[in-house]
Parts: sequence; C-alpha cells; structure tokens
Amino acid sequence: MGSPIRALTGLLLFVFALAAAADGLTDRARRLLEARQAREAYELLLPLESQRAGDPEYDYLLGIAALDAGEPERAVFALERVLAVQPDNALARAEIARAYFVLGERETARREFQTVRAQPIPADAKETVERFLSAIAAAETTRLEGFFELGIGADSNVNSATSSTQVFVPALPLIGPTVLQLDSASTRRHDTLTSVSTGLNFTRKLSEDWSLVGAAAGAWRLNHDEDRFDTATADASLGARWARGKEAFTLGGQLQDFEINSTRFRETRGLVAQWQHSYDERRQATLYGQHAQLRYPTQTVRNADRDIVGVAYAQAFAGTYSPMLFASAYGGREKERMDGVPYLGHEPWGLRLGGQLRLGGGWSAFGTAICEERRYGGPQPSFLITRKDRQADLNAGVSYLFRPGTTFIAQVAHTDNRSNFELARFRRTVGTLSIRFTF
Repeated sequence: MGSPIRALTGLLLFVFALAAAADGLTDRARRLLEARQAREAYELLLPLESQRAGDPEYDYLLGIAALDAGEPERAVFALERVLAVQPDNALARAEIARAYFVLGERETARREFQTVRAQPIPADAKETVERFLSAIAAAETTRLEGFFELGIGADSNVNSATSSTQVFVPALPLIGPTVLQLDSASTRRHDTLTSVSTGLNFTRKLSEDWSLVGAAAGAWRLNHDEDRFDTATADASLGARWARGKEAFTLGGQLQDFEINSTRFRETRGLVAQWQHSYDERRQATLYGQHAQLRYPTQTVRNADRDIVGVAYAQAFAGTYSPMLFASAYGGREKERMDGVPYLGHEPWGLRLGGQLRLGGGWSAFGTAICEERRYGGPQPSFLITRKDRQADLNAGVSYLFRPGTTFIAQVAHTDNRSNFELARFRRTVGTLSIRFTF
C-alpha cells in the first residue's frame, strides 16, 4: 500500500514542479515584455512551442513577443491558437488584428479591430483600436507603397546569346553559302552582377466606386566585367479603376524605356484593360488585353505593334502554409511596322503557372513556370528558314521576413529558348541574393 502512495506522491510532486517551471517561464517572459525586451522574450518562449502550444497564456505571450520582435506570421499562428479556445479574448483579438495590420492585410485587420471595438474593453485600449481603424481608413483613401531592393548574383549568359562560335549561312548576299565566325558580343558571356531596383505604387480613392491608380519603377543590372551588356529599365503606368461588389475594371496607359550600355534600345508605349471577378476573398479570375507600340531608336526596322489577350485565375488556400496558386494563358500578335520584313513579326502564345507557400517563422517559398511559343511570319533572308521558338522560364526561391519591411530573397531563374534559328537558341541561368525594403 505504501509503495503506490509514494509513487502517486512522487508523480504529484513532479507535476507540481513542471507547473511551477511553466509558471516561471511565463513570468520571466512577461517581465521581459514589460521591459520592452521582446526579442529576448521571443527566444525564451519559442523553443517550448511544441510542448506548450495550446496553453492560452503561453500562446498569448508568444504572440505578443513574436509581433514585437518582428515575426508577425509567427504571432498570427500563436494568437490563432488562443482564439480557438478563447474566442472572446479581446486582448488576443486586438493583438492578432495588429499582426494582420503589420503584414499589410488591412481588410482582415479592420474586421478584427471592429470585433474588438464592439466588446467591453478599457478606454485606452479602445482609443488605440480607433487609431488603427483611422490609419486603415486613411490608407484606403490614399495608399502609397514603395520598395528598394539591392542584390548580387551570377549570370551564365548576360547577353542571352548562342553558345556556338560559328554559324552556317546558306545565302549570304554577294558571297553565297559560308560559315561565319561569331564575335564575342554574339556568343554567350557569363559574369557576376549587382542589381538595384526601386518602385512606388499609389491608389487614390475618388469615390465609392472609382480610384486613380499608378506606379513608377526603375531597375539597373550592372555586370562586373561585361559592362557593355549593362541594362536599365524605367516603367510608369497611370489609370482608372472601377470596383463594385465582386467586379473591378481597370483601364490605363503604360510606358517603358529599356537601355543597354546607357544607350536607349527600346521604347514601349501602350494601353491595358483588365476585368477582375472575385468569387470570394480567396478566389479571383481576370480577363485582360494589351496594345503596345514597340520602337527601337537605333534599329527602326524592328519597330512593331503588339496585341495580347489573356485570362488568369488565382486562389489562396487556408491552412498552416497558406498556399497561393495562380495560372494564366495568353496569346496575340506582334506585327512588324515596316514592309518587306515579315520574319521580324510573330505570333506568341503562352502558359504561366506559379505559387507561394508560407513556411512559418518568416520564411516563404515561391516559384513560377512559363512556356511561350513564337511563330514568325516569314523566312530569314540569309538563312532561308522560318523561325520558330519555344521558350521555357523557371524561377524558384525563398524569402525570409527579417523584420517588418525588410526581406531577404534568394532565387534562381533559368531560361531555355529552343529555336530552329541557331542565333536565337540559348540557355541562361541567373542566381541572386537580395535584400528588399518596403515602406
């Protein structure tokens, strides 16, 4: 009889010791948070998440610590566990609303703040909620978002050129069939690179249904040795957007200037029209059309007009990884402007697939796959073949949200253009590491 009693007593003492240690953990975390040492509190609590998840007090403190330490995604996971067992916990709901606000999910944040506002909460807490709701409303009236990104990497084919060093030309004028030796500018060159990009998007709400939307961006890619292939791109767009219920329509103009080695290579001016239908908060379909004028200041023979139409579908899924998938298909025509050069015009069509996963702890993974086929309008004069291209583009990477507004990105992009025209056949792989600041 004594032995079972002693065993039970030992078990109870062990349980009480665990409870005391657990209470000590949350007490230490609470003191660190009160001292505004969120990172220290987060690092104290996180190692025990697999053991303590489901304990509302632990999850609540972990959520606050994660949010204040710059880990809003982790905060959402922890606070969701609190609300699963305590749906009326106004403090936890206010904190998860703040996390959604930091993540930029303003509509979700607003719903959560409105739920909190309807509950009996202290006056100072209500004042804080009202400030967040006012900030969300102001952002919806005039929304301005920008980014700056700096990266380094390596490019296996900076000039997107063939790997062949010579090419057979069956009908070279005045010479006839011959084999030409290609110079270094016409063959594949590899190099390391530095990239810089920046951009700004704005939305100005004009009425309940109408908004003015616009964007401007610039990107520079500087090769360390092959600087003759340095590129610079400037983009701008401005348009009007009408939205009511589940429908939205956007009409706007687009401009782009593309330079190679500080020389203007191509100018693009165009119009784009887009219709979107949102089935619900997670599913959206898009129909779009684009007309663009392509002008080459130093090679006017290449001037063309491009018309494209396409459809797209995107869906976000619930769950631990919050996957998002999208797909699109497009087709059209790029019509040469000059007579007698049908081999420069072509008909493109393509498919695009992509997605993103949240891996937790600030990590995400993403990827896209594009397949495009191009059929040209006539035979190349010196090569006596009608060009056909089939290009595949694959891009995959991971990102890490170091803190709100700062993201590290690692990605690899591969292009394989298979063509019956040897000078257009190439492969290219680009790997980059970059840091992006958003504001």
